[in-house]
Amino acid sequence: MDAAAESIGANDADVPDGAPDDAVVDPDAASEDADAAGAIDVAEPDATDAADSEVTPPSCGGCGTGDWATPTPLGTIPAGQLPELSGLASSQLHPSTLYAHNDSGDSARFFAIDESARLLGEIDLPGATATDWEDIAVGPCPTGWCVFIADIGDNDLDRTDCAIYRVAEPATLPAGGSKITATFERLPFVYPAQDGRHNAETLLVDPQSQRIFVVTKETTAPSRVYELPTPVTPNVRATLVFVATLSVPVTAGPITGGAFNGCGDRILIRSRTSMHELARSPAGELVSIFSATPVPVPLAVEPQGEAVTYAADGRRYFTASEQDESPSVSLNAVDCRNPLR
Repeated sequence: MDAAAESIGANDADVPDGAPDDAVVDPDAASEDADAAGAIDVAEPDATDAADSEVTPPSCGGCGTGDWATPTPLGTIPAGQLPELSGLASSQLHPSTLYAHNDSGDSARFFAIDESARLLGEIDLPGATATDWEDIAVGPCPTGWCVFIADIGDNDLDRTDCAIYRVAEPATLPAGGSKITATFERLPFVYPAQDGRHNAETLLVDPQSQRIFVVTKETTAPSRVYELPTPVTPNVRATLVFVATLSVPVTAGPITGGAFNGCGDRILIRSRTSMHELARSPAGELVSIFSATPVPVPLAVEPQGEAVTYAADGRRYFTASEQDESPSVSLNAVDCRNPLR
């Protein structure tokens, strides 16, 4: 979210091959971060709260160059709950369901909506802090599938740390606009000292390897891509590792969102006015995707577009916007005319 925009009221994967040797965590920060998580005993996501601890590999649809269709509005975003929609993610457990959240100023909560933008329900995170939530993703985790929420916005470059909240996908979603609460893990981090602080609005979670990436939001230089080092340890502040300079050109505009497809071999990267898809070669290491040739793909005209996610099967993607001064905003979809798989 831009500094001038109004706010509304209110680990455990194996170390990947080729992981940088300078990935470090700060054990001395553990107690401080536990306090920051809400001065309560922040429970790990309970496997009994998730649908299943066995992760079924996600679908791996893809679309050829030029085969993405024209954006289509699907329905009106519920303005009463999501006036500053900043992130979207497709559920892996509940078909045709998207998770969404607001930008800075809201309480620590996110929402489930269907593919017509109809509100299903609200998931509250008691004890979490929503300083500047900017993006959301769904990916594998020790309990099965988890929702990852990125509290990574830092317009004034004055935050002492940022964090990602990891929440097990609930087995049963709230219905009819009702509320449920969920436990979470807080994954705090800082940038390398030599790199200084960064504002960021993009979280990427690889659905195959569980690796977690943050893409910075830059105005005069290409965005930088950082990785959260593994093993991920809740409530222990980690130092991100710089892994790549994003190949999307500065002329595309400051990066406001992104998403992996189910195979982890394609990503969508958006700004307010443009969208690009990057594809990794079959033999390429995961981080090589950030240096791939960016291919422009269709994007709906949106007043303050920040959110994007692939559908769970990879054959469609969704975008949405903050309401800004518009009377209403739509959930938009782009379908693939000729899926590759």
